[in-house]
Amino acid sequence: MLLSSGGPGGGLHLYAAHPALQMGPLALAISAALRVIGPGNGRVIAVVAMSATGLPMLAAVWRLLPVPERRRRGRLLLAGLVFLPVWTELTTHYGHLDDVLALGLSVAAAHAVSRRHPVWAGVALAAAADAKPWAAAFVALLLALPRKDRWPALGVFAAGVAVAWLPFLLADSHSLMAARFTIPNDYSSALRVIGVNAAGTPWWDRPAQLALGVAAGCLAVRRGRWQAVILLAVAARIMLDPSVYAYYTAGALLGTVMFDLLLTRWRLPWTTLAAAALLYAARFTGELFPFTLHDLGLLRAVFGIGVPVIVLCLPDRWMARQPGRHARAPSITTFVRSAAPQVRRAEPETVPAGVQGYARGMWDAARPHERGAGPHQRGAGPHQRGAGPHQWDAQRHLQDAQPHQWAARPHQADAGPHQQPRHFPGPAPRVAPPQIAARHGFSDARRPWTRAGAGPDGPGRR
Repeated sequence: MLLSSGGPGGGLHLYAAHPALQMGPLALAISAALRVIGPGNGRVIAVVAMSATGLPMLAAVWRLLPVPERRRRGRLLLAGLVFLPVWTELTTHYGHLDDVLALGLSVAAAHAVSRRHPVWAGVALAAAADAKPWAAAFVALLLALPRKDRWPALGVFAAGVAVAWLPFLLADSHSLMAARFTIPNDYSSALRVIGVNAAGTPWWDRPAQLALGVAAGCLAVRRGRWQAVILLAVAARIMLDPSVYAYYTAGALLGTVMFDLLLTRWRLPWTTLAAAALLYAARFTGELFPFTLHDLGLLRAVFGIGVPVIVLCLPDRWMARQPGRHARAPSITTFVRSAAPQVRRAEPETVPAGVQGYARGMWDAARPHERGAGPHQRGAGPHQRGAGPHQWDAQRHLQDAQPHQWAARPHQADAGPHQQPRHFPGPAPRVAPPQIAARHGFSDARRPWTRAGAGPDGPGRR
């Protein structure tokens, strides 16, 4: 209603007249659309719709994994059991549509980055910042794109943010007062633990949250761990925010779930369990473990400092995949793994046409002109002798070559370009064929204990 009002406190003067309003224009527009249905009905529809986003959010995070790595579903089950109660508190008890939109759109942006769609990644992150201003720290996700895709994505992000916020700034320059709105500095906040004892929000606090979140996200991308950008941005918010609202924990657990499932090899989501214990379960210990307000602030500081240390300093051997600076790195690993069987299957194709039947372990009946070739036929090569007891074993000859060596074999000396391996870049180097005895037609390279290397008087006699 305030957004559509034309009075001095509504419309484009909304943020100047109500600096306590911390939700973006996109969330306000959706709230206005729900209000058309009716104040009561619109709220019920919003709560039901937001409550139904928990499982789709987990499914969206799970689909960021490659298909072969989705077999260990026990981690997903345990992470969901920890994440869903906290997410439900955000959607039902607090009913913060702006936070739900910001976190959901950030996961959509992660999908766009993983698929290398720079335009959609920029649109999703701009929409997240238009729903909740602190979500602008997720912009570090765009740096995970290849260099040629970064500038288009950043341009789309900047345009999307300008379209939503610039009209308010042009209509009333006091709209920036919303960024300087102060709230009480809670005694259980991490801000007091690090020594900031001001009664309200310091003037530098909001810009510092944004700068620290972006800087930590850039370091994560540099380390090849761009999936942890959301976690680091939320950790920076919890570390420097003067308030201790419980719905902050939902964003923190979403980030830890992404980190545990997408980046680590752990069988259990240890980061998610630790975050839930530090930020959520500590409030309900009651008489068992009575924490003071300072102790609760200390636990929040442990989370805000420990998470970046774990994400940025965890050894690579504990990570799920080798680190790659861009989002395309996992796809390269998958391609090489899937292409290896094709390279092994292409190796028998280097055998000339006359012995392809032998290399497969069978005689090709479609070549009647080769069945009658005798061992003493003039001009016949070592691979053209008949299918008798002196059959040349082409498969064993292929196995005699050294592994991982693409040098041409004796029967490849006269092979044309069409007989080269289709999956190898370039023809194999040529070598001289073995010397053939003019009298008996046997190669000097044959082993004496094989039938193919038998002497003129029979096998085993030379």
